[in-house]
Amino acid sequence: MKILLVDDDKVDRMAVSRSLKKSNLQYQLVEVETVDEAVDALNETQFDLLLLDYYLPVKNGTELLLEIKKVQAVCNLTIIMISNHHNEDLLLQCLDLGVQEFLCKNEVTAGQLKRAIVQAERRKELETELYHNYIKIKSMAERDKLTGMFNRHYFEDACHRVVTAGPGRYKCAGIAFFDIANFKSINDLLGHDTGDKLLQLFSARLQTEMAQEDVVSRSGGDEFACLIVSQKSPLQLKLEIERILRKLKEAYFIDEKAQTCDVNVGVSLFPAHGKTAESLIRFADIALFRAKAMSDSAVCIFQSDMETTFQRKFKIEHELTVALSSNAFQLAFQPVVDTESLRVVMLEALIRWPSGETSCDPNEFIPIAEESKLINPLGRWIISQAMAQFARFKAGLGVDVGLSINLSPVQLRDKALVKFISATLEQENLWANALTFEITETALLENEPQIIKTLTEIHQLGCNIALDDFGTGYSSISHLLHFPIDIVKIDKSITSQVTESGKGAAIFRGLVRMLNTLCVEVVAEGVENHQQYLECKSVKVAKIQGYYFSSAVSESVIVNTVKSLNREMFEKKMVGYST
Repeated sequence: MKILLVDDDKVDRMAVSRSLKKSNLQYQLVEVETVDEAVDALNETQFDLLLLDYYLPVKNGTELLLEIKKVQAVCNLTIIMISNHHNEDLLLQCLDLGVQEFLCKNEVTAGQLKRAIVQAERRKELETELYHNYIKIKSMAERDKLTGMFNRHYFEDACHRVVTAGPGRYKCAGIAFFDIANFKSINDLLGHDTGDKLLQLFSARLQTEMAQEDVVSRSGGDEFACLIVSQKSPLQLKLEIERILRKLKEAYFIDEKAQTCDVNVGVSLFPAHGKTAESLIRFADIALFRAKAMSDSAVCIFQSDMETTFQRKFKIEHELTVALSSNAFQLAFQPVVDTESLRVVMLEALIRWPSGETSCDPNEFIPIAEESKLINPLGRWIISQAMAQFARFKAGLGVDVGLSINLSPVQLRDKALVKFISATLEQENLWANALTFEITETALLENEPQIIKTLTEIHQLGCNIALDDFGTGYSSISHLLHFPIDIVKIDKSITSQVTESGKGAAIFRGLVRMLNTLCVEVVAEGVENHQQYLECKSVKVAKIQGYYFSSAVSESVIVNTVKSLNREMFEKKMVGYST
């Protein structure tokens, strides 16, 4: 055992030395008189035990304890403080600074010193064990169990350290959130084991591509957060992220099968976008939200207007939640007219939110409801209300009219949706063939098994399936061949061009002829004038919908509207209206 004795009193040092000799301990003793000499000795030699006098010249024992914390070699050093003064304040102060045992000089004997050394060493062992356990627990608290990467807690601490250091230390730092856009589909199609392996491979590749000084973490699910401090300018940082994105999109081999990922990235910059860790993390999250809306794989750097947009969406989402609980929504019904008979044959149920404070526009609040999954309870409310209201006024129409209801892609993933539709039909005593459910092609793009299953089961109930907004960018003939589509509704952006010369009109006519050849019923949306009606009739569009006939009206006036519209069209037909 190597012992360093620090005491400026020669007599006291001799007394300690005599006690050590009588203790029968195996030791090597080095004696010094000052704090500076002690620090030099500790830097040169690794000691096992420090016997320290509290009262020393120039600097006292407390100052030495503070000094030796800076010496790397003393991490396993056992410390015993020796003093002529024994009071509780001094004792507590010494213990706080790492002392394991405290002795009064006038009590030092061979036996007592030996006992103090043994107890101090044991205490040191326990402290070391406790420290190692702390480090182990701390590591577990800072690491993601699946990937071994740092977790969000550690990442946030690292962000705090960067902004605390300030722009003087980090002239350009970036927070980047990476999200695997198609991870849910991979998980659903190939199973959770494959999903977990993909996350492990993805995280390993991301770690490899990042610089050593950057912090890479898994913040949860399929999202990864990175603190990038290795680049010197925003342009270099953007180029580096784009390079990493290209690498992340390369194939991953799981059980010898190749799997690719679509990855979105949201980025915020320090100090350009904010000076607090919280704001920078929030801005990167907002940028990721925008990146997801841009494409399957995109890098989006935060811009100031994004926060305004995000806050608006957040506010609308909150208002939607309140509106659902307070039953603040209403339905309106727009007539669909048969081209040949000029009779109303269907009513499309449309959601209205007259009390919406931030937005009353369905084109804005419906996508937000879809993103927040509020569309599931809202969609069920629409289905139940539309059927209930339709059942109430159906008999008063005097003619056989069907009901059309829109379904979101999010609703089609609901495994209990078909059961809910069936139960509502039974409750309202309605025939399934009176109902048409409208979907958009975005619901069919990912070819999800659950969506296909839901559509098939709805069709098996006896309901019709209509493909809405046909011709607006995602249109594919294969959807008509592989899905149970009965009706195709041509979007108003195509219908509006039927009276124009050139490609627009030719596209409209070609679409109608093709759909008629496939024996699919065609509905033209957005018909606003007589000339458009005549053009639709000439190319054999089966049904027409638009403001030319009627806007959407409330339940209270729908019966009178339909009767009046049927009567008006019948009278005009008698005098050659349709020719």
